[in-house]
Amino acid sequence: MRRFAKLPALALAAATLTSGLVLANAASAEPVTWRFNNNYAPTRPESEHIRNFAQDVETRSGGELKINVIEGGGMNLKDADALRWMQTGTPEIAFIWPTFIGRDAPDLASLYVYGSVSTAEEHLKALPAVKGALKEGFEERGIPVVGYMALPIIDASLFCREPVKTLDELKTKKVRVGSREQVETFTALGVAAQIIPQNELYSALQTSVVDCALYAARFAKSVSLQEVAKHAVYTGFPFPPVPYAIVAHKGSLDKLTDAQRKALDEAGVALEAASSDFSKDTAAEKTARAALAEAGVTYYADFSDADKEAIRAAAAKTWEKLTTEAGDKAVAHRAAISDLLKQ
Repeated sequence: MRRFAKLPALALAAATLTSGLVLANAASAEPVTWRFNNNYAPTRPESEHIRNFAQDVETRSGGELKINVIEGGGMNLKDADALRWMQTGTPEIAFIWPTFIGRDAPDLASLYVYGSVSTAEEHLKALPAVKGALKEGFEERGIPVVGYMALPIIDASLFCREPVKTLDELKTKKVRVGSREQVETFTALGVAAQIIPQNELYSALQTSVVDCALYAARFAKSVSLQEVAKHAVYTGFPFPPVPYAIVAHKGSLDKLTDAQRKALDEAGVALEAASSDFSKDTAAEKTARAALAEAGVTYYADFSDADKEAIRAAAAKTWEKLTTEAGDKAVAHRAAISDLLKQ
């Protein structure tokens, strides 16, 4: 009798277990909301791409995966610390530009340097090796790459207080740059260069702390360069177009359902395709220069072929130096990328 007396209890336990499994499965199918950290201003083209990506994820998942894009540094997270905060789950997703993480990932920070590539065609030849290095480097650090966002081909011009038309003329000036590799390259060319933050650039030109600034025509008016540097010349090279890696917190990614993950992956593919339309860059540059001209900026003829070759040669030495400092993996990445560029 005792054996049969236990049946109700066993049945209750089974029912409880079944109920728990049902609830667990139901919970796993609950809509999920992720936070996307974007330190760029809402007006940047990258921000528009990310907003579209977030909407695409929600649409493809039928509302089961939502991404709340927090722009303009609203999460108070520093780009240089990205590898650290992506380990915490706050945020669940973000984009990282490799140049910003040189302290923690030197092997990824110099996949290109200013002067490595001159056109979209060159960049596209090397892109498979660049993306492979990014995927390997982030995943070695426990951070999955779920997509890429292309960086536009953004021409690097010199905006100066007085006319500068040649590299020799530049050697008599002090130049503001944005990164160490640019300092190294210009120093090798005999040009005095220093890093000055964007928010100090206007006053640095206004007070002659520097005579010129390496900057993009597309963004020049956003910092009012046309007011303090009315002479510009294209150097022949864009800023390094290494793509942004869209990365996710591994623990959060592992909790997604198959349908949610599929929506995320498909939206990532669409984001890369939409952001990789380099055909618009020429028109965007032309429009930006026209707007600057209306504001009183004079654009002179591009640097000569000889000057461009001098910059590329100096950049190659900088690239070799930085990757050697960063270790064997960085050297291997440079070799793979260089081989593709030579094809």
